[in-house]
Amino acid sequence: MNNRKLYIVFFLGLIFLSIQLNLFSQIVKAAVSRDRIFIGEQITLKLSVERAKAGITWFSFPDSLNHIEVVKRSKIDTVLNGSFTNYSQTILITSFDSGRWEFPPLSLPGINQSTLPISIDVLPVDVSKLQDYNDIKDIEEVKQENDWFITGIIIAITLISIAAIYWLLIKKKKAVPINTGLKGRLSPLEWAMAELNKLNGYNLGAPGEVKKYYSDLTNISRTFFNMQLQQHSLQQTTDEWMVNLQSLSVDNATKTSFFQFLRQADAVKFAKYLPPQKENETSVGAIKQMLQKVSLLDSAVYSNYQPKKF
Repeated sequence: MNNRKLYIVFFLGLIFLSIQLNLFSQIVKAAVSRDRIFIGEQITLKLSVERAKAGITWFSFPDSLNHIEVVKRSKIDTVLNGSFTNYSQTILITSFDSGRWEFPPLSLPGINQSTLPISIDVLPVDVSKLQDYNDIKDIEEVKQENDWFITGIIIAITLISIAAIYWLLIKKKKAVPINTGLKGRLSPLEWAMAELNKLNGYNLGAPGEVKKYYSDLTNISRTFFNMQLQQHSLQQTTDEWMVNLQSLSVDNATKTSFFQFLRQADAVKFAKYLPPQKENETSVGAIKQMLQKVSLLDSAVYSNYQPKKF
């Protein structure tokens, strides 16, 4: 009799132990490809569950979470592992706000385990590839010396310049034509596309030409948004303009590519960054795609568009 009770207790203990092992053998993971990115840069978040039962409820991950934006989601992959199933999904994410942002632990119903929290540092500008970037040095005081000979030359050159300008103003009869941006009946999109096509003649092997090229790309883009949506894009900083563009009903992938172009243009302008030829072509494609999608927005919705005030 006692032996029978021992067998029953032992058997129930095995069942209980197997249930516990089954619960805790399921492994839930969340990991990012990098934990330091630049504004607008994309990284991969991988979610996975190992040794799970078939038909589990998957993670509820919103399109926007604590300054992190979802760009693209892959399908949930399943791999059979004996009597269990392994699940995984990759999510392309980015952020347009600098700072340290944290994913909270993620969990699934029926699994007694959560993912570890993940912290991501978002930096303002990518200077990792800048070859000619130098630190700003302190201003050195220069000893001033009076040189009357140099002063006389400067005065003479100034007087000659004033006389030349006066002569040019008197002799010039025709007024300088003003470029109004739009010609004929071109729409803002048609005008912008025509202006972008004019830039094909730039020699992007010369550093000076690259800087002018990206400056023209930015000016064309700003002018388009000023004409299309009556934005104050011509006066705003890049960060202010990007904040305003966030509210437009354009898919995240298109906006992200356009924002990456704006950041790259700033790097070319302020830090003498020289992008590879492939990145130049990518930038033009990102601009055209963004402008085309913005031009399709319902004019009844955006005719009274009011940008945010700073």
